[in-house]
Amino acid sequence: MRYRIIIHIIIFLSISGLYGNIATAQSLPIQRGSPAYFDSLDNRMDYLQKQIARLKQTRDVAYYNLQRELDLTIFVKAYEEYVVDEDLDKARQLTESRLERAEFRKDQTSVKVYRQYLEDAFTLIKQQRMHYQQLFVKEKNFKKEFEHYCEPGSLESFQRAERMVDLALKYAHENNLTETIRYLEVYKAYTQARIFDYGSAYDLASLTNSEKEFAKVFQPLITSDSLSHIREAETLLEHCVNYGRLTNSSLNGEFFKQQRLLITSALADKLEKEGRERELAKYTDQAVTAQFDTLNPRGVFKWHDQIIVIDEFIPTSGIENVKKGEAIMHADKMLAAYLQKNKLCTAVKDLKFGYAFIIPYKSNAKNTSFYYNPVSRKWQYIACYTVVVSQNYTQEVSKFMPPVLFEDETNREESRL
Repeated sequence: MRYRIIIHIIIFLSISGLYGNIATAQSLPIQRGSPAYFDSLDNRMDYLQKQIARLKQTRDVAYYNLQRELDLTIFVKAYEEYVVDEDLDKARQLTESRLERAEFRKDQTSVKVYRQYLEDAFTLIKQQRMHYQQLFVKEKNFKKEFEHYCEPGSLESFQRAERMVDLALKYAHENNLTETIRYLEVYKAYTQARIFDYGSAYDLASLTNSEKEFAKVFQPLITSDSLSHIREAETLLEHCVNYGRLTNSSLNGEFFKQQRLLITSALADKLEKEGRERELAKYTDQAVTAQFDTLNPRGVFKWHDQIIVIDEFIPTSGIENVKKGEAIMHADKMLAAYLQKNKLCTAVKDLKFGYAFIIPYKSNAKNTSFYYNPVSRKWQYIACYTVVVSQNYTQEVSKFMPPVLFEDETNREESRL
């Protein structure tokens, strides 16, 4: 939503009549939220801070009046920044908290200002809701607005576009607009791809329209001995898919599907080569295997100094090595969601998953990496993480997870008692 409200540079605070003797900076109309508007607020704050420093020792009435004006000007800037970002709920919450404190102090001048800003916040929220409802009438309406945000091609423009999509998704979810949510998710992913493209050395337009250019970048990553390079290939591919979906790139979904299989296979190969299963000898005298049981819980658990993820998924390939890679990727998302939900990480992007492998199940014929659950018609897996971010981080976050032991370990513990 674009606000084109033209206002005078005279700060909203002047409605109180408090500053009749203070010369206002300008009276020329400027656009609300423009750089000039924020510059005027910064200039006013700079002036007030200098005057306050000079008057601080005198403690006369001018000092207190200027301090109040500075506080209100700081508020106005924060409020207007929220308006520019279309984060109107935060603008409202900020105003309500300031109003409550002003009422407690019985500062009627500030109360009057905050109440007018609160009224302004509710008006803008109403306008925002009506605006997005109109956008949802047809996808082309939303697309036109979206393209306007992206048009400058700057990082700031893409970030604002992402914020706009987030707001649209919020209203779509509130109104259960299933079809709208579906296409908004596509725009969300595309915006994130544009942000990635802007900040990286990759050119997504080139990579999504030429197999030769794609292979030149992609193959060195997935054939590297570095796990981080394989993870980078995974991220790059995801952004290519999302970028190409809205730009009608010449490389289609089937091509990218094949590349995803190459990543999952490379990931499984790399983890197998690390031989992390050998670390399990610290805890058991034989290869650790799991016995499937209908009571096997799905979730995230602590196992000694490591982390276990148990879940079910539907693989896209029947190749065992590819299935292992897909299971680990599935487990990565589940573990990331668990850590974020329980506030054990600040952001998912900050997580780095080091070594993980699939613990096999016992079988009459031979051990198998997966167990098919005929009830859910999905494959169950048990993924073990030896390192998440760092050894210290792994040990710390695992303390918040319920412990689990395998049956052979449990039996040995009982025999010792």
